[in-house]
Amino acid sequence: LTFRYWVTDPNGVPYNATVLLSKNAGRYRVQSHHMPSLWYVSSCLCSRIRSYFKASEGPDGGLELTYNEPHLPLQDFYNAVDQHFWWRQKLLELLSHQNDCAQQFRTIQKRLLLRFKDRNAVPLQQLDVIMSETYHRLIELSEQCESAQMSLRVASNLLSCAANLILLFIKLKYSLSQEEHDTLAANITPHVTDNEACGWEEMVNAGCTNLLRTVLAKKNQDGGGAATQSTTLQMPPDTSKLKKHISIVVDRIHKGARLVVDD
Repeated sequence: LTFRYWVTDPNGVPYNATVLLSKNAGRYRVQSHHMPSLWYVSSCLCSRIRSYFKASEGPDGGLELTYNEPHLPLQDFYNAVDQHFWWRQKLLELLSHQNDCAQQFRTIQKRLLLRFKDRNAVPLQQLDVIMSETYHRLIELSEQCESAQMSLRVASNLLSCAANLILLFIKLKYSLSQEEHDTLAANITPHVTDNEACGWEEMVNAGCTNLLRTVLAKKNQDGGGAATQSTTLQMPPDTSKLKKHISIVVDRIHKGARLVVDD
C-alpha cells in the first residue's frame, strides 16, 4: 500500500511511503526514498496496531513494537538538520543585503529631494539612474527573501518529520517508557520554530547539553551545578557541535542510561 504526499522534491517528484506486509513472518515494513516521508505513515501504523491489539486482546495483549536495524539513520537526520540550517543562513544573508539596499535607496531619495528643493538647479549626476537601479535591486532581493522563507518553511517541516521519526526509532529500539520519550522529545524537540531571537538548532543544542549534564551525565561527574547555569542562545557557525551532542545522547541511551531518574 503506497501513500503519495502532495509535497514534491526539487525535481517535482511527489514524496511517497509504502507499507509492505510479510504473510509468513507477519511483519510490516515501511519504506520510502525520502526519510521524512516515513514518519507519518510509521506513526499511524504503530498507533493503529496498538489500537487493534488493545481492542482484541486487552491493554496487556502481549504486543511489543521494536526497531531491529543495527544502526539508527542519524546521518539522514543530520542531512535534514544541515538543509534547514543552510536555509536559515541563506535567509539571514538575503535579509542583510535587503537592509543594505533599502538604506541605500533611502539615502538616494534624500539627496534627490534636496536637489529638487534647491532654487538653483544643479545636475542630478545620474542620481535618478542609480535610484532606479537600486529600486529594481530592492524588488529582486524582496522576491528572493520571500522564496527563501518558503524554502525554510519546507525545510522546517521536513526536519520536524525527521526528528519525529528518529524519536520514534529511539523509543522502539531502546524500549523507552512514555515518560522517557517525552523527556527526550522536550530536548530534541520535533517542533521546529525559527525566529530572530532563537532557532531550532540553538534550542536542541541547549537541550542536549542539559541532558548530558543531568540525567545522562557520567557517574563520576557532578552535573547538578552546571545544569543551572544560564547562557544566551546564539546561532552557531555550523551544526557540527549540535550533531556531536545528539550522537553522544543517543550513545549514552544505547549504553543503558535512563532519561528518568527513579526517586
